[in-house]
Amino acid sequence: MLVSESVSKNKNAPVIVLFGGNPYRRDEVIKLVQSIGDITIYGTLSEEEGFTKIKSLAHVSLVLIGGRYFEEQRIRIRKLVKEELPRTKITEPGVEYPYENEAIVKDIKSKINL
Repeated sequence: MLVSESVSKNKNAPVIVLFGGNPYRRDEVIKLVQSIGDITIYGTLSEEEGFTKIKSLAHVSLVLIGGRYFEEQRIRIRKLVKEELPRTKITEPGVEYPYENEAIVKDIKSKINL
């Protein structure tokens, strides 16, 4: 069974919203994030689903924009995050740094101070 989210029992745990496009890669990234530590991560499969998830949460520490998103979509996601959650950081594997699991972990740890 593929994982679509991992919710920490710790209400103070960092919260990540993953904008993905492939359910198999979403599962892999969520499991990768789980290996980092006590983090809540919600995996979405579309821009619309991601926007809905962001708007439903009281706090988001980090937004991860996956590799399947085009520049126009990235611009809209960045704009929404800036307007709705100005303290939320964004990570973009394949744009800011190489699209490799080790680089993703390193950037997430850096941006959420782990």
